[in-house]
Amino acid sequence: MDYSQVYDFIASVGGVTNIEKNYVLYYDETNNPRTFRLTDAGFNVNEHEFFILGGIGFESDKLASKEDIDELFSEFLLQNNTIEVKFKHIRQNAKDFLELISKPRVIALIEWIHEKQYSIHYSYVDNFYYTIVDIVDSMDETWFGGLELNRELKNRLYSLIKENQDWFVSLLIEIDYPNIKNHKKFVEKIVDWIWSLNIEDDFYLEYLRQSLKSYRDKQLVFLDNNEDRVAISDYSTFYTNLIVTYPNADHILDHELFIEEILSANPIELFGHKDINYKFVDSKDERLVQVSDLIVGVLRYWMAFLESVSIYGLNAELNRVTDLQKVQLKKFQAILLHSLNISTGFKHGVGSNEFELKINLFLEYDFR
Repeated sequence: MDYSQVYDFIASVGGVTNIEKNYVLYYDETNNPRTFRLTDAGFNVNEHEFFILGGIGFESDKLASKEDIDELFSEFLLQNNTIEVKFKHIRQNAKDFLELISKPRVIALIEWIHEKQYSIHYSYVDNFYYTIVDIVDSMDETWFGGLELNRELKNRLYSLIKENQDWFVSLLIEIDYPNIKNHKKFVEKIVDWIWSLNIEDDFYLEYLRQSLKSYRDKQLVFLDNNEDRVAISDYSTFYTNLIVTYPNADHILDHELFIEEILSANPIELFGHKDINYKFVDSKDERLVQVSDLIVGVLRYWMAFLESVSIYGLNAELNRVTDLQKVQLKKFQAILLHSLNISTGFKHGVGSNEFELKINLFLEYDFR
């Protein structure tokens, strides 16, 4: 499949910096359910756990040496018969991010990345958010104000849905979302629901409600001719987008047979060429893929922490951290900022404006 238009969009509208450079990027993933779908009881997995694909990255002339990697692995003090280092080995039963950041082996990982000035890269997907945005994107009116208006309409609808999740998910199950057969019924229920919630002077929700009214007798184009109750059929698109973003990089990914079969059947082509360098390897044979497993594990805890609090709650939580946590959080923050300085594409997300604001608050927080 030719991804030339996708690349052009990422390079222009996406504004990714240093997109043409030669990198060596290692990947692992976490929270990959393979398919995200509705069941009679809700979703097949926890909808608030994000899919994350990422790991450690290097400019091609600054790759970690064997000695550097040996240094890190020796810091973990694992038993000699440990064949492969996994996130469970450094998590040491931490229940949340702030506890995790204080664990000795996580400290060793963060300090190693920080001191060596290596980069981390990641892409996250809020499955629940991704599921509902087609409601907004199906309406021409939501694009009249450009991407900024479209994003804020999605953000406000998503926030409202999360506040009334049980009712809304029941509606999605009832209509076999995203394969709607009766668009009029679906539209009328949402219009009435928004009106019933006393939205007061919320411009975005009222704009959305008024826009929806005109779709009582029209199709919501992205919610037609889909598979019943299947919100995300597979996660291969998120793999290909990352690979296409850096066509001059070497992409080294942990084995994921389901994804490999999809990419094998649909080879990535760019401007008539099929020479993008990506390969899937056994993590037991590649220690930097193991390091990537540790990184996405830390990112998973970090994002779960951000997701669990409001903007105001996040600020309060960061104000209460211990001195040890503060030191490690500052180093973790520095790694994230350094990585973005290498390339803004080292952070990619499919999530709400509110979640992005939480990330920005964390990145800008003064851990003095």
